[in-house]
Amino acid sequence: MIHAARLRAAVRRLTDALHTGTPASEVLQSVVEEALRLTDAASAALCLLTEGRDMLDFVAAAGENADDILGLRIRVADSLSEQVVETGQPQLLDRRTMPPTGDLFAALPASNEDTSSTAPAQNLTGALVPLMAEGKLVGTLSALNKAGEGALNAAIQPFDTNDLETLALLAEFATLARKVDRTNRTAHDQSRELAVLYDAARKVAGSLNVQEVMDGVLTALCSHVEYHAAVLFLLNDERTHLFIAAERGLSEEEREIQLSVESGEHARVLDNGLPRRIKDTDQTTDFVDITTRSRALSAMIAPVRSRDETHGIIVVTSLQRRAYHSADLKLLAAVAMQAGIAIENAWLYEDAQRQAEEATALYDLSQHVNATLHEDHVLNFVADSVLNLLKVDRFALMLYDAREEKLKTRVSRNMDAGRFHEVAPRVGEGIAGWVFEWQTPQAVSDVAADARNRTSPLDAFGVASTLCVPMHVGEEVIGVIHAMSSKRRLFTVAEMELLYTIANQAAVAIVNAHLYKEARTKSHEMRRYFRRVAHAIGSALEEQDLPRLLADLSVEIMRADRCAIYRLEGETLRLQAASGFRSAVPPDATVALGQGLCGHVARRGQSLNLADLTDDPRSQTHHWLHRDKLTSYLGVPLRSDRRVVGVVEIYSQERREFSREEIQLLSTFVRRARVADKIAQEAV
Repeated sequence: MIHAARLRAAVRRLTDALHTGTPASEVLQSVVEEALRLTDAASAALCLLTEGRDMLDFVAAAGENADDILGLRIRVADSLSEQVVETGQPQLLDRRTMPPTGDLFAALPASNEDTSSTAPAQNLTGALVPLMAEGKLVGTLSALNKAGEGALNAAIQPFDTNDLETLALLAEFATLARKVDRTNRTAHDQSRELAVLYDAARKVAGSLNVQEVMDGVLTALCSHVEYHAAVLFLLNDERTHLFIAAERGLSEEEREIQLSVESGEHARVLDNGLPRRIKDTDQTTDFVDITTRSRALSAMIAPVRSRDETHGIIVVTSLQRRAYHSADLKLLAAVAMQAGIAIENAWLYEDAQRQAEEATALYDLSQHVNATLHEDHVLNFVADSVLNLLKVDRFALMLYDAREEKLKTRVSRNMDAGRFHEVAPRVGEGIAGWVFEWQTPQAVSDVAADARNRTSPLDAFGVASTLCVPMHVGEEVIGVIHAMSSKRRLFTVAEMELLYTIANQAAVAIVNAHLYKEARTKSHEMRRYFRRVAHAIGSALEEQDLPRLLADLSVEIMRADRCAIYRLEGETLRLQAASGFRSAVPPDATVALGQGLCGHVARRGQSLNLADLTDDPRSQTHHWLHRDKLTSYLGVPLRSDRRVVGVVEIYSQERREFSREEIQLLSTFVRRARVADKIAQEAV
């Protein structure tokens, strides 16, 4: 009855400990103390099997030598628990069943005591029961030596089945304590996970700014997880490197670190998309430490994913070995997944917002550049648009000068205008010349390191990075646009496409402005020429002098060197007027219809445009051409009432191919001046 009462009291105490949430380590210690009291043992201990199931850890001990026993790790084969571990059955020990290993719990004599006073191992007795959890043996509970048995020549008092039943009951409390502890840890981990996810969701849900989202994710994570450094890496556009997008605990120098995706533990995480826990970095040769001031001893890496795409990784490091458990890795993986979804949503929002802004800006650009025919207005608006849309701090627009065969700056921003406008690279020189020659956009993140920069250096003007695109009008390239930054940056494909669109719109507007300017200039000149013709016709000018005046004006209009006007009389073309010819080398006085240059024009009734007279066999008819240094030719038929009545010839000493606009200009002039009508009247 006394034993039963003691047992009930022990059960109540252990039950209260479990009910009040006493830590498992304290409950296990209470179990061995109760075992010591209830079995009248000299010592008691609780052992747990290691993962390999070949070692025993002493996690609780009471009685003799408890301080020396607690924390020991011994092999199962060297312990009194060997048979219990092998069979899973309780065991009573006496001198007949005692294994040859001896008494592991025997009292350790003091250094100044006589060892002969200690009882031999053969006199020890004990009781051992297994600890079971979910049908699996996880440890043992032991009680050794009835109280007083250690005395020399004392009567041996063995343990009995009642002691085994008592220990078995206490073992169930130990198992229950461990189960409650696991449940509490699981609940704590889940609570922590929910808290982190809630904090992360609350921080990222209120923002669609990518940087704010990433900073919020790290803030939520670091408030619940021990860390030395926590870093969120993102893949670059080429997906060749990981760059730091957000961090906690890094120095200024460490923030510039980039990781290659070719090797390392982080590369393995990127490839398989699975989080990884590194218990000891000394045993992981592929781990790349992101801190240089102090060495990380353990770490966790989780992929930042959204749907099936990986955007980067989150790395958390600690200065302690085995600092993280599986629950920590699970938490990091959940946060990283949430971060991936939030980052992609922020990207989509920013991309949609950027596209809307770009569409508005491109519409405004189109309206402005097409609403004006003043080149300076076009250039300035393009410069302002590029600076605002691409967020660069420097700009230059270069147009190709065909006469000097160089690219010349027409407008620039935040550059040393005096010096930079002197930079005029030829085709193929510098980054601008290369882009112009190959008609291919180029994004250069490090201008100083680019070999093309040497022939026309941009870094001399404080340029660190540049995006350079050609300006196309149809198949022709008229120049290049430089969007430049004084700080190193990586230009995206979207930014390149945007600048390319702006450049093409600007190119068309600039060409239209050029054409308008030229047309306006020619219009002024034409009016001046027509006034001279009208004045000549209305004056006392002799009738025969009028063709000569028209020939002189044709030379001026076409900026040529010679002009000859022929009248068709039957089958013969007769010279009516000439301008610019030397007296020693006059043009043919008559030319047969269909012969030579003007004869061909008169016969076909179509203009003839020759860039090189020496390559045309029809020029051989005109012997005087061999004595005069003339290279290019333009012949325009004169019509009166749809009938060809003559030909106007234009010669140039410099090689040139007369444009369609120039041909139309000459035809318009002779028609408005009614040259053909005058010649037709004279022919009558």
